[in-house]
Amino acid sequence: MLDVLLSHETSEAEKRRILQDEYDIQMTRTMESEVSVMCNLSKGVMEKSWKKGIAEGMAKGEEQGILTSIKSLMETMSWTLDQAMTALKVPEAEQQTYRDLLEKQS
Repeated sequence: MLDVLLSHETSEAEKRRILQDEYDIQMTRTMESEVSVMCNLSKGVMEKSWKKGIAEGMAKGEEQGILTSIKSLMETMSWTLDQAMTALKVPEAEQQTYRDLLEKQS
């Protein structure tokens, strides 16, 4: 039953119908209110997960872009890793991450 209430793909009206018809639960005002709360909860959880996924994807894309730029500068300009990161203004706190990523790719 919980999967019915938390599904973001099922409308609130459909959830009430399923609870009433399939689970024999009477739709009192209190129960309708509870279904509404659960619908809002599932929507909130979905939106939070979606936003988190987008943020993680963007961060990963930015990381890959910087890594590609570092490698390009090292190759075309014959710069060291440190020189490339300095030119790209990679924050000192993030430099070890790029060292590790480049080492893994070698």
